[in-house]
Amino acid sequence: MAPTPKKTHPTKAPKPKRRRAIYKAACAYPDDASPVDTYIEGLGESSQRPTRVALESIADILSAGKTPAHELAWHELGPEHTAALRSRLQKLYAPATANRYLSALRGVLKAAWRLEYIDRDTMERVLDVGPIRGKREIKGRGLSQDELTAIFGGCFDDPNAASGARDSAILALLYGGGLRRTEVATLDVDDIDLSRGAAHVIGKGDKERTVYLPAGSVALLEEWLKHRGTTDPGALFWRVGRTGKLRAHRIRAELVYQVVLKRHRHRGVVRLTLHDLRRSYISDLLDGGVDLVVAARQVGHSNLQTTARYDRRSERAQESAAAGLRVPRNKHPTRNEGRVPFAHHVS
Repeated sequence: MAPTPKKTHPTKAPKPKRRRAIYKAACAYPDDASPVDTYIEGLGESSQRPTRVALESIADILSAGKTPAHELAWHELGPEHTAALRSRLQKLYAPATANRYLSALRGVLKAAWRLEYIDRDTMERVLDVGPIRGKREIKGRGLSQDELTAIFGGCFDDPNAASGARDSAILALLYGGGLRRTEVATLDVDDIDLSRGAAHVIGKGDKERTVYLPAGSVALLEEWLKHRGTTDPGALFWRVGRTGKLRAHRIRAELVYQVVLKRHRHRGVVRLTLHDLRRSYISDLLDGGVDLVVAARQVGHSNLQTTARYDRRSERAQESAAAGLRVPRNKHPTRNEGRVPFAHHVS
């Protein structure tokens, strides 16, 4: 007689863990008096989007996804809420990201104070949370000279000559000048002084600086300007159609990102980010013996420690030191094959 098969019960999928809200009070602020909008509108263009993302993430954590940032009653937050938020941020994010989010929180609560939703004493008590300690290595990588040659080569070989000239000039500013993508997109033709090999840049925090460019970058800018011309004022970089026709419209920062994505994929270069070009520029300057202060001025860092994090010289010294150590090797690596490890004999 055949054995009766055992009844099988379908396994239940585990229920998703429900997040517990720290705080979810909502408030319908007037359109012209929202702490979130007031704070964000006072920031530079390049800082607005990441700050809004940070505030949305904070609102998501506080309310367990129930209340968006523009509806959260920021002025009713208490010290217990910000302390719990700090603890959650510490668990979820790297120290630099968590501290950037806490900075966004401070900004929106200061805006609430300026709008007279809270008094100064309350604001200071709510914001009495310390920074999150810790440090992580900078993400990303430096590009080799062969990789740079391949990426630029894709522009030089482009059958759409205008598109290739524009993209190579953009890359020349990203690597040859260490510019951020927003800085590239907002350049005007009058900001470039080819005779001096210099670019007038307005960076983060509306800070102006002069960036001096290598001869190769200047040559590629000259090549692009042969297509664009210099008689029309305004944006340095225009849109280019598939047929090579130029349209006198300023490119957006997103297009700068797309240029890097397109050019490195087309040439089969290992995945890289737009910031890797800036990282490579700073690292190559420091490797070439350029003073830290000069490098910081070139890239618009107000804090020298930020620039120092890109310095690869100490890392290479560590590699060299480690390579100099001599650890004894097993001259007969097959001698112990087939034996049971000692640890397995211990009861």
